[in-house]
Amino acid sequence: MKLRLLPTFFLLSVLSATAQAQEGIAWNELPGELQGILGPMQLQWDQLSPARQQRLMNGARRWQLLSPDQRSQVEQRFRNWMQRSPGQRNTIRNRFQRFQNMNPERQRALLNRSERFRNLSPEQQERMRRRFEEAQSRRNDVAR
Repeated sequence: MKLRLLPTFFLLSVLSATAQAQEGIAWNELPGELQGILGPMQLQWDQLSPARQQRLMNGARRWQLLSPDQRSQVEQRFRNWMQRSPGQRNTIRNRFQRFQNMNPERQRALLNRSERFRNLSPEQQERMRRRFEEAQSRRNDVAR
């Protein structure tokens, strides 16, 4: 008898979670630890779409799993991101989207080249950057 009810309970829990995701969740229904992490969002929480709420809750849950060192690294990356201009952020987003659209083989090749560049000395990196900029400049001259 109990084993036959197990699929029913599972289905009900999935349906409940689906309905909750479609309707959103009230701030006061969030567990206390998530409210603590998501505190800055409290005033606008009810105006967020259910999908956005879900993404934020997922992120808060992942945050809980990070070590203090990992949290510090994430915070530093966020500060770096916020210091960039909107144009720089848009360029980064576009490059990321182009990367996501590449086939896996091309992604691996690009990641390998990037890793080789990071392993160069600062002087070698600077020489590579100058050569790249010179090549870009020549291409721009030809395009005019």
